[in-house]
Amino acid sequence: MKKLNLVKVEWSNHRLKLKEKIELIGLNASDPNLFTTIDKACSNEWAFLFLAPDGFVVLRPRYRREQSFIEVTVAYSNGKNTLHKYQSDIIELAQIGNAKFIEFLTSRKGFDKIAPINGWFKFGYHRHLAIWRYKL
Repeated sequence: MKKLNLVKVEWSNHRLKLKEKIELIGLNASDPNLFTTIDKACSNEWAFLFLAPDGFVVLRPRYRREQSFIEVTVAYSNGKNTLHKYQSDIIELAQIGNAKFIEFLTSRKGFDKIAPINGWFKFGYHRHLAIWRYKL
């Protein structure tokens, strides 16, 4: 296995440092409880925090309708081209977990242009959030 740019770390060691960023993402997505949801999931090891050189991602293994998948619960980066930069790492982690697809929800319209170029397709909407999937 190649060396990943994403490194799994203990949530408890980073939760307070990431709280403000996650709360801001939650406000932009009209989800004021996002940090609380992530805190509970990571504290109970239902989801996992991975640090990158310029940000972080929380991945949550899920199972629905007899299919396992990886939910990108939250992602943050202050770098450029981050979807392209970290997508292969997320794909590799999802494959290790035998996921059938990767999914994330977003309110950001910029993904309409960039996601399809990187192999993602719009699966639909949940409330006002676009659901994007990458089939493995």
